[in-house]
Amino acid sequence: MQTAIAPFRPIQLKDREFITGFTHRFNPMSCEYSFTNLFCWRNLYRLSWTLHQDRLLIHDGVEGYTLMPLGPKPSPSELARLSRTLINTGMPGDLALVPRDYAEDHPELHDHYTLTEDRDFADYLYHTDSLAELKGKKLHKKRNLVSQFHRQFPDARVEPMTGRVRTLCLDLAERLYQNNGTISKTTAEEHQALEEAFLHFEPLKLEGISILVEGAVAAFAVFSPLNSSTHDIHFEKSDHRFKGVSQAINRETAKHLAGQCTLVNREQDMGIPGLRKAKLSYAPARLHTTLTLKFRKK
Repeated sequence: MQTAIAPFRPIQLKDREFITGFTHRFNPMSCEYSFTNLFCWRNLYRLSWTLHQDRLLIHDGVEGYTLMPLGPKPSPSELARLSRTLINTGMPGDLALVPRDYAEDHPELHDHYTLTEDRDFADYLYHTDSLAELKGKKLHKKRNLVSQFHRQFPDARVEPMTGRVRTLCLDLAERLYQNNGTISKTTAEEHQALEEAFLHFEPLKLEGISILVEGAVAAFAVFSPLNSSTHDIHFEKSDHRFKGVSQAINRETAKHLAGQCTLVNREQDMGIPGLRKAKLSYAPARLHTTLTLKFRKK
């Protein structure tokens, strides 16, 4: 028996406590469940949500799929009923962000769906201590670059992103954006999301740190809890005129978060070769890969 779905509603700031209650209880690893990301990208992807059978449903109105329900783990038959119900309300029945291990545990999903994996949207997860300490052969070059930065700029200091410093961070982001030779759709959307984050910094309960050199912001990072064990790095920007500063802000962020979380989610590479190379170079603890389930109507 299918149960009607309550109307989906747009993501609003007032929804923060309710949605984060689900993320901290059910511990999703995908950055796309982060309330900060849902809010900052809400207009770009026409994001909306509803509660159905004690599960949180989030719908992407541009891509045309609903995220894997967040709540008590559904069975494949429950997912299929959900897809049929969505279709009956005039929405697509496709689901996204279905964890690979869930699909492996439930081969019967193939009875209802065509399963595809998109490597471009795998989340990069790192041990917080690993990024903070940069120990071992794999991270030797990162450690050297951080040392070079501090030798060249011994007066560099780390400061929280408050007041005037936050304004300087936004100025750096704007300068980097405007100096980008070719602004792609992805770059433009990311910058719009960043502006939303800065505009609503306090209501979103965001945190951030910056590295200042002679009073100028050389790099900054913005982050918030994704779940009970993991922080999500939403934005990280650095002025590449300061060699080693991108490695330094990465490390300082992890040092700041040490004790607050065991894992850091540095989000996805979106298939951008340079970004993929950079994220892999930090030796992630694992990639959180998910599948898209395209519902086969019967």
